[in-house]
Amino acid sequence: MTTTQLLSTSSAETAAVQVSRPGRGRRAAVGLTALLACALPTSFAVSITGMLVTGAEADHRFHQLTGQGLLLAALWFGGLVPLIRAGWRGVRPTATAGYLHLAFVGSGLVAAAVSAGGGARSLLAIVAGTGALLWAALPLRPRLRARVSLDPVLTPLALAVAALLVPFAVDQLQLQLATTTGYHAENPHLFDMAWVAVVLTVLALAGAVVPTVRGLFVWVGGGCALIGGAGLLLGESWVFSSAALVLGLAALVAPRLGLSRNRA
Repeated sequence: MTTTQLLSTSSAETAAVQVSRPGRGRRAAVGLTALLACALPTSFAVSITGMLVTGAEADHRFHQLTGQGLLLAALWFGGLVPLIRAGWRGVRPTATAGYLHLAFVGSGLVAAAVSAGGGARSLLAIVAGTGALLWAALPLRPRLRARVSLDPVLTPLALAVAALLVPFAVDQLQLQLATTTGYHAENPHLFDMAWVAVVLTVLALAGAVVPTVRGLFVWVGGGCALIGGAGLLLGESWVFSSAALVLGLAALVAPRLGLSRNRA
């Protein structure tokens, strides 16, 4: 290779790196949309943490730990933060981050279409709108198209998660629809619980059939374990809580024991 070719190759590589780095305008767009997208979940997390610390509305502590509060906020931030970091650096976000965020927003939209109580549709309009603005601002977007391959261990586990959480979500939405007055009519905790249950179900199914996003089972396992553990500690249904805890632990352990194949 000649000196001219070496210089040309070096210049091309440098240009490629420079092109991948977002300019001030792009970073400003990422920063602004990040602030908009993170404002609401930050408010949720701060408010619910305050309730848990002070003991406010102690009879709703299960909701505060899970669907209404900390688990909901964790899933929300779990999709947003990797997208924001990648956008700021000018690199492509992982498929796992993209799937997580889309599952969170899409599940909420489906749940809101079924039950609009407590301002659920207005909430999801903000969630989806700010999320869409963030995606539009990203210099590179996640690659969502991927090879599909059913995992022989994770697929049955995902179906078991769905069998537990889908009826629970339907029950919570029916209760929310039936609530027209009182506390839950203005504070849709039941809708939030259904939302989280649907998100975890979608993540489990996606992680079971798409090898590049097997990492979603960390969220499935952690979410189910939190729901189950909190339920057992706070007097929720023993059968449901125990099943959620067992499935959560299985979702956390199975991918790490080499029991599944085609891991990311």
